[in-house]
Amino acid sequence: MTEETSTKKEVPANIERTFEQHPDAISFYSDLGQVFATDHEVVLQLYETIPGIPEPGGKVSKVKTRLRATITFSHPHAIIIGDVLSKKALASKK
Repeated sequence: MTEETSTKKEVPANIERTFEQHPDAISFYSDLGQVFATDHEVVLQLYETIPGIPEPGGKVSKVKTRLRATITFSHPHAIIIGDVLSKKALASKK
């Protein structure tokens, strides 16, 4: 077994970055997710819920939960993303 070390890499402040969305990129609303980790990565799985046919009276008692995306992050990147998500979620509650 090899031991891995991580170092912080600094990105130059003057770097020019272009953001684009590939035609195959997906956008969706996720109402369910799960996160698990291994020794080397953190995995985020995002799901969408699809309601079933309503019963008489309009009540939905069955749903289908479909996996839409699995994203794998390095530990350092997962920490940064988790921090940003927490800050944005807390700021939106103010």
